Amino acid sequence: MNRKIILLLTLPVVLFIATAATDKYFQLSKNMDVFASLYKEVNTYYVDDVEPSKLMRNCIDGMLKTLDPFTNYYSQSQIENARIQQGGKFGGIGIEIEVMNNYPVVTAVWKDQPADKAGVKTGDIIKSIDGSTTQGRKKDDIEKFLIGEPKSRVLLQIERKASLLDTKMLNLNLSREEIQETNVPFFGMVSPEVGCIKLKIFNENAGRDVKDAFDSLKRSNPDMKGVILDLRGNPGGLLVEAVNIVNIFIDKDKLVVTTKGKVEEWNNTFKTKADATDLKIPVVVLTSSTSASASEIVSGSLQDYDRAVVVGQKTYGKGLVQVTKPLSYNTMLKVTTAKYYIPSGRCIQALNYAEKNEDGSVKRIPDSLKVEFKTQAGRKVWDGGGVDPDVLMPKPEHSKVADELYEQHLVFDFVTAYTLQRNNIEDPATFKLTDKDYNDFVAYIKSKNFTYKTDSEVKLDKLKEVATDEKYFDAFKGNYESLKKKLANDKEQDLVKYKTEIVTVLENEIVGRYYYAYGKVKKSYQNDPEVAKAIELLNKPEQMKELLTAKK
Repeated sequence: MNRKIILLLTLPVVLFIATAATDKYFQLSKNMDVFASLYKEVNTYYVDDVEPSKLMRNCIDGMLKTLDPFTNYYSQSQIENARIQQGGKFGGIGIEIEVMNNYPVVTAVWKDQPADKAGVKTGDIIKSIDGSTTQGRKKDDIEKFLIGEPKSRVLLQIERKASLLDTKMLNLNLSREEIQETNVPFFGMVSPEVGCIKLKIFNENAGRDVKDAFDSLKRSNPDMKGVILDLRGNPGGLLVEAVNIVNIFIDKDKLVVTTKGKVEEWNNTFKTKADATDLKIPVVVLTSSTSASASEIVSGSLQDYDRAVVVGQKTYGKGLVQVTKPLSYNTMLKVTTAKYYIPSGRCIQALNYAEKNEDGSVKRIPDSLKVEFKTQAGRKVWDGGGVDPDVLMPKPEHSKVADELYEQHLVFDFVTAYTLQRNNIEDPATFKLTDKDYNDFVAYIKSKNFTYKTDSEVKLDKLKEVATDEKYFDAFKGNYESLKKKLANDKEQDLVKYKTEIVTVLENEIVGRYYYAYGKVKKSYQNDPEVAKAIELLNKPEQMKELLTAKK
């Protein structure tokens, strides 16, 4: 009797689910049929010729755009670049480029890679690749030419400045090698008793690279009091490498991340697999607003276990997991399948892509809907908005003049000219730009007729435009001209007012030319308030302990 009652109660639920599923697939089939009919009619009758593949690509991109920015379709020609982005390995020559004045210019050379061994220098202009001109080509197109099978060869024609006035042409025949973007561009001591590891990305072997760096620091500095793990600007990467990095500081069989999505059998739990490398050394993790995904798993997990103090800004808030699925005709879909949850149980996803505003913008999860969780020691943490640092630091602000000097490549071009006159410089830790060097820089940018608009000038011009339309401008034209002149005069003083900031930018760029990414990072740490704060904390064990203890 009881069994019959249960069956009678269960049957409507089963029928409802079955009906809902049937209706869903009917809607899918119906809309696919409508779409195919529409596509056929447009292709047949539209007044101008249409390119079917382009039309379809726009349809696919438009559809996926309604989901989230991480769900993407890759055509056959895009798959290789997608695989490189996901795995980090490719056959190349080890350079970074930007298009300047219609030609690709080498903006960074990776140490000990084919380009470096062949003598390619930052500032070189690539005029042709395998005999094909690079003039007018986009950056993505140039990068496709440079990437190829390992051991294949590529011929570069390079224009290099021989002096401030002269250039010379070089033909370089390079062999591509399997290259992986460096996970750890820098590790070293940033004070007598504090080490630092900069993790740029979570490519394959990121966990091994961080562990090797940590072991090296401990061997060379047996009295090391603490270590900084710098995840600022790190966009993430392979989830398994995040688990491996947590495992350096957290012991075996500890939960790091759980993934949950619609397809239940794809849900997964990731735990540490090995004994920890070090359970006692104090750790500070540096984060920024662009630390995302795997960076948030590491910083959030170490925070949840009260193993590290997080210093910096709130992280990006990407708590989504993607997988790739092969499609027909050698195409591919990268699709978001799950959300991830760190040890306290919180998901740090900040944007709700399922509910958008009327204008199409994505809603942030409001503070009122964020849920409180607890770390292992009972400290309060919250979901729905990235990882909140234990010590919040102000976001670094850059002056408009420094940004414009960099964006207009004037810093880059001056440093290229500067390095022509010097075969080497002293160690990054001691290198300083002289006042004469800075005066030379000021003279250089004046010779280039450097100009830019401050935010105040942009808004003042907008005010004039609106006031003119509304017939009010004549009433305050004199005040407008006076204010505009005052802003122009103030702008001329920006090179003096922001000298310290501009010198720092120049010094970092110069050091990078001689000492690669390692030197550039090392130099940047000298005037870094967040690194300074981390050092201060690691030298004060009681303060660290207080931050990692739940407030009563």
